[in-house]
Amino acid sequence: MKFLHLTFITFLGISLLNPAYAFQGDKKSVEVILNNVDATQAMAIANQWKWSKKKVKSHVTPREVVFKFSNGTVKRIPLPEERMLVAVAPYIKRTHK
Repeated sequence: MKFLHLTFITFLGISLLNPAYAFQGDKKSVEVILNNVDATQAMAIANQWKWSKKKVKSHVTPREVVFKFSNGTVKRIPLPEERMLVAVAPYIKRTHK
């Protein structure tokens, strides 16, 4: 019983430290991961999902981080008004393909 209890506590701790990895298998939970995260956390999650080939599209506007899920759902997380995001794209001939 102690082992089961320790396993649950360990899982809970890892989930709280890194919510993007908490429930990777369940599509519904992918959307739930974005509940109660701030813009900085949302951008980190978007970056993780991009490299892990999740079927979630994301982009940042001057006002919000936008996630578009394969089922058509859109989740928007507002950026703080007192901060501005600046993205720099390295290029040789152009910045995008």
